[in-house]
This record gives sequence, structure tokens and C-alpha cells, in this order.
Amino acid sequence: MKANVKSAIIGIAKIVIIVSIFAIIANNIYSNWEQLKGQKIHFDIFYGILSILVMALAWISTSWSWGKTLELFGFKLGYRDVFVIYFRSMVGKYLPGKFWQIIGSTYFASKKGVPEGLTIASVVIGQVYSLLSGFVLFAAAVVLWGIRVSPDSILDFRWSSGPVLLFMLVLSFRPGLMIPIMNWFLRLLKREEIQITIGTSKAIKIFVLFLFPWLIFGLSFWLFACSLTFLPFSQYPLLTSVMVGATVIGFLAIFAPGGVGVREGLIVILMPAMTEHSVSFASAVALGYRLITTLVELIAFGLTWLIRADHKKLESKLSQG
Repeated sequence: MKANVKSAIIGIAKIVIIVSIFAIIANNIYSNWEQLKGQKIHFDIFYGILSILVMALAWISTSWSWGKTLELFGFKLGYRDVFVIYFRSMVGKYLPGKFWQIIGSTYFASKKGVPEGLTIASVVIGQVYSLLSGFVLFAAAVVLWGIRVSPDSILDFRWSSGPVLLFMLVLSFRPGLMIPIMNWFLRLLKREEIQITIGTSKAIKIFVLFLFPWLIFGLSFWLFACSLTFLPFSQYPLLTSVMVGATVIGFLAIFAPGGVGVREGLIVILMPAMTEHSVSFASAVALGYRLITTLVELIAFGLTWLIRADHKKLESKLSQG
């Protein structure tokens, strides 16, 4: 009984935190609407649609990267199956905890004959390398451009980000250091431990596989910002680093399933700190980008059921023929 009450309290607290973050962001937009209009805020549907299409491409490349990671571990699937497994299990990231996507991937992959151990290894390592490559990208941006807590601050965190960048690169290319941590996490979930060895060359390949989608997501983010006001392409590297940093930190927030709320809050903090954009503009971009992210994910999830239906229909025709 006490455990149920504690669980309910924690669940309510999570919801309150997430709703509060979005309420603060929405209030930023509302209270600074006149300032936003002064920045020539509008919605350009061409850039908006282009942002959605590029985001779809980014998700497709992410699922492809997972499929190639699975292939590196000795099991090859066609992209149709990779798409279905990846996007059907991806909705698990919105459930409390950070393990439902792993469980979902294991279940759906088993239907395609993939051994549980290989699925868990590829999904866990894929998520770890997605985070590592994201952290490397963000830390490199901070080293290059810095983060200022205020316009007149002398602190820009460049020097402190250097050791973080070096540490992340060492972890990325010497994955043997991470395997014990991954297995400890899997033991907590009562799942099979990873029993594989990843050499340096394979580690570099996986790192690049998961770095590339971040660059496409960044392009989608820049395009969405362009849909609200004109921005030169020179803003693309900065806005990419903002989006990537907010996303990877949001993913690590235990209380926020899928990083919802946390990513948006961090975009509102990081964008003004790394660029000259106002808090109100960052708030508008953060909220709008969450909307199109949810839209693309829902469409991808829906497509997995259409693909399954087409596949079954084809099998039926072949059996009749």
C-alpha cells in the first residue's frame, strides 16, 4: 500500500514538474508577445514543412544507424523490419523509466528472429553512442563558442568543457570502459548482460553512425527557427549544438519521459546563452519544435502498422498464388 502511494506521489510530482516547465515557457511567449512581433515573428509554412521533412529524414537515419549497429554485431535485417521495430518501440521512451524502449525493441525484434542478447546489446549501445556523440558535439561547440550565463559575464565555460570533450572521446573510442556500467544497468532491469567485445575501429563506426543523425536534426531545428524569422545559415552550427545539448541532457532526466519539458526548458536557457536570440524567441522555437517532433513520431508509429498490414497482405497473395 505504501509503495503504491509513494509511486503515485512520484508520478504526480513528475507531471507537475513537466507542466510547470511548459507553463513557464508559454508565459514567456505570452508576456513578451510585443517583443516577439518586433523580431518579425511569423510562420513561414514552406520552412515549417521543410523542417518536418528533414526531421523525418533524421529519424529514418537514426533507425538505419541502429540497423547497421545490429548488423555489426552479426545480424542483418531489411530496412522495413528495422523501421517497424525501431518506431513501434520508440513510444516506450514516453513511459516512466528509461528501459521500456529496450524491452519493446527486444519483443518486436524477437518476432523477426533476432536473439534477445543481440537486440539488447545493439539498442543499449546505440543509445549510449547517441548520447556520447551528442555530448561530444555539444562540448565541442562550447569549446569553440562558449556559453555565457549573462551578456556581461566573463565566464564562458570554454576551458572547463575541454576535459569533458576529451573524456567523452575516450569513452567513445574505448568502449570496454563502458561495458561494466551497461551490464550493471541491465542487471537492474533483470535483462541479459552484454557479452560482446567492441574494438576501436567498430567503436568509431558506431560513433559516426549516431553522430550523423544529430547533424540532420540540427538542420531541422534551424529550419523551424527560420519558419519564425529569417536566420542566416551561419546560425546552423550554433542552433544544432543548442538542440543537441538540450536533447541529450533531457534524455538523462529520469523524471521526464522522453525528455519532455526538460529539453524545451534547456533550449530556452541555452539559446540565449550561445546566440543573440531572446528568451521569448527561444521559447517559441522550443514549443513549436516539440509539436513537430511529436507529429513526426506519431506519423512514424502509425506507418509501422500500415507497413505490417501491407506485408501481411503480400504474404496472403503469395500463399494464394
